[in-house]
Amino acid sequence: MIRKGMATLSVMALLWLSGCAVNPVDENRLDNFHAAKPRSILIVPVVNDSTDVHASTSVLATLPFRLAELGYYVYPVNTVKTLLEYEGYYEPAEIHNQPSEQLAQLFRADAILYVTIREWTSRYVLVSTTTEVDFEYRIVNADGAELWSARKKLQYTPQNNNNAGHPLANLIAAAVSAAIERASPNYLPLTRQAHNEVFNGQGIGLPPGPYSPRYGEYYLEN
Repeated sequence: MIRKGMATLSVMALLWLSGCAVNPVDENRLDNFHAAKPRSILIVPVVNDSTDVHASTSVLATLPFRLAELGYYVYPVNTVKTLLEYEGYYEPAEIHNQPSEQLAQLFRADAILYVTIREWTSRYVLVSTTTEVDFEYRIVNADGAELWSARKKLQYTPQNNNNAGHPLANLIAAAVSAAIERASPNYLPLTRQAHNEVFNGQGIGLPPGPYSPRYGEYYLEN
């Protein structure tokens, strides 16, 4: 009976551990990126699936810094937009649907970054406002082969830290915080955080670029 009970406990423990196991990181996810070793990255205009017409401009403006910080040459996004319009490409969705080889050849770029905004909203419920962003990222080689992809969702809800101990005072303070967030949503800090987490995050980030002091050491290890 004791052995039977111990065996049952062992099986239960194994099942519990299986349920709590963390999915392993795909160690081969950067194989294509390592093989291509892009030096320059072209960031094309961002596709905006949200209802906020200003979202794409804000996201596009915050992308170059993170990639340049990693050690890649990034084409100036305003210049890219102007040249694409000169070539007759005005709509981001239309640009995303063009052959990657054609876009890369136009700028002599090694790789192209495509970003799509899936969510860019601020929801107000009673005395709480939640700001949410959801982005999809994809880098392809000059020949159109995918090198890397990621998706990031983030939320921000302002917390009322001024706990006066009086329910009515706390309620009013929470309502004021929610109203401030609703009037001026925390989009840009969330956007910068999303970029930082996907480009630098453990298990999903990009390797250092050729202009990074870590480039040589990284590729010696990999």
